[in-house]
Amino acid sequence: MAHRISAGAASLRVGAMLLVLISATAAIAAPPEARPLPPQVLSTAPGIHPFGKGRHSWWGIRMYDATLWIVGSRWSATAPHALDIEPGRAVPSDTLVTNAIAEMRDLKLGDERQLAIWRAEMKKLIPNVQQGDQIVIFCSDTGRTVSYLNNSSTGEVDDPSFCPAVMNVWLHPQTKHQAVRKSLLRQ
Repeated sequence: MAHRISAGAASLRVGAMLLVLISATAAIAAPPEARPLPPQVLSTAPGIHPFGKGRHSWWGIRMYDATLWIVGSRWSATAPHALDIEPGRAVPSDTLVTNAIAEMRDLKLGDERQLAIWRAEMKKLIPNVQQGDQIVIFCSDTGRTVSYLNNSSTGEVDDPSFCPAVMNVWLHPQTKHQAVRKSLLRQ
């Protein structure tokens, strides 16, 4: 004997299943809590704290989680800030640098001479990364940029135009990473 389910009961079951799936998907897609910044950043920028978090996925695959750290209550390009990036997979340094320079070019952040200078600086700072690594790009209020991989400095740049250009890859109003930008800036 077959059981008959009323249309109303079937709708309720389907609705409940969708709610469970949506909740599970949201939990999976949410970036984890921010990892602590390197001690050198914390001592250089007292009061720095996580402001916004975002996740970049491509076809459902987590590419990276990002956290914007700021001093104060609002993000300012002139105040100390940091971007913490945690890759979801291994990525070679050349790929990271090439993609960042391509985005800077698309955003018209510098001419070809300036982009070549920034590319050379990035190649010194940005290493190959593995899933689970933590890359921190710290912008001081003196115009100096320091990069860290898993709490160890990978180098620094004293060009005051460098950090704003790098941060604009994620924070520029026309970045191709709009969802991440909105999450980082809490918009």
